[in-house]
Amino acid sequence: MPITTQKNELERLLARPGWLQVVPAALLPAHRVQRQRDFARLVTLWSPLLVLAFAGGVGFSFVFHLDQLQGHDLRVYLTCEGLALAVSALGLWMARQPCWQPRADAWIPFFLGFNLFVKVIGGFLIQQPALAVNQVYVTLLVLLIGLLALQLSLRAALVGSALGLSAFLTAPWLADAAFARLFLGHDVLTAGVCLFVALVREDKDRITFLQATLLDLERQEVQRLNEQLAEMAMRDVLTGLSNRRRFDEALAHEWDRARRNGRVLSLLMVDVDHFKAYNDHHGHPAGDRCLVHLAQAMAAAVHRPADLVARYGGEEFVVLLPDTDQAGAMELARKLIAQIDQLALPHVMSSTAPHVTVSVGVATQAPLASMDRQGLVGAADAALYRAKRGGRHAVGA
Repeated sequence: MPITTQKNELERLLARPGWLQVVPAALLPAHRVQRQRDFARLVTLWSPLLVLAFAGGVGFSFVFHLDQLQGHDLRVYLTCEGLALAVSALGLWMARQPCWQPRADAWIPFFLGFNLFVKVIGGFLIQQPALAVNQVYVTLLVLLIGLLALQLSLRAALVGSALGLSAFLTAPWLADAAFARLFLGHDVLTAGVCLFVALVREDKDRITFLQATLLDLERQEVQRLNEQLAEMAMRDVLTGLSNRRRFDEALAHEWDRARRNGRVLSLLMVDVDHFKAYNDHHGHPAGDRCLVHLAQAMAAAVHRPADLVARYGGEEFVVLLPDTDQAGAMELARKLIAQIDQLALPHVMSSTAPHVTVSVGVATQAPLASMDRQGLVGAADAALYRAKRGGRHAVGA
């Protein structure tokens, strides 16, 4: 999908009011990857705190309810905490494994739901009122940590809450009705607040992701436009060939490369014969069209990626030929003349031929440290002058 289309779609989505921002299907894989990174970072940050929270909860119970933790209630409490510890340890281990992290929203709700279920059942089975109330608050703490600290998606938070609170279905057989209602009220209220916060947070996370994606697309668009501008700055507007600036940069680069590698470098200087007379007779628009046809013919004759055809100025063109000896350059020069002859562009004012022709100067050098690259240009220009002086429509060397 083009960048502009993606930007327009994202801007439309971000402007839409409502809850729980929609992430386009094309961006869902990237969004999942982002959530996986966030989850991995969250696990690293929160793991020590979760361990401390569990140890603190157990320590709190033993410090303030030691006299009540006897007999039946102690066995129930230790069983509940042992199950919670085992399941939490397994969940923490899975959360640290890269293979399980992408599916965290699928399996964490069951671990959370199991912990909540065990806490609620423990609260029903404990007989001491103060200890049972303590179990209520521990259950609320698990809800808060599970639904907020783990930053589950809204769907995962709903599943985990529903699984955990399903333990209240056992209340008619296990608990006092008044206590069960109080317990359920606290849990439902806490879960409701946590789910609302989860909804707001997930909506904000999606908006942040879309805004970051939009910003990245805008950066790509700016980079693309800058590259286009840079390319345009290196192109001749009329012919579409490289311009003088691009030629100068390529010559400097290839000259240095040829000097390092001990290779030769050739240059063709091409000039249109009697072009002023052509312009005077046919007009400048026709002259411009003539130059375009010639540029296309020259570009078609040069096939190697490293070779460069450029408009040097006015009716002059240059062809830079890295790693090409004198014989190869002469052969290409003759090919260029033949290619342009085949165009058969009428030129009634030419004293050389009835059609447009060109003259070509050829120069080849093996760059040395003491040499200047402009010497190659000067040599090609001198060769062109000799071709002109010899009657035009020829190759000078």
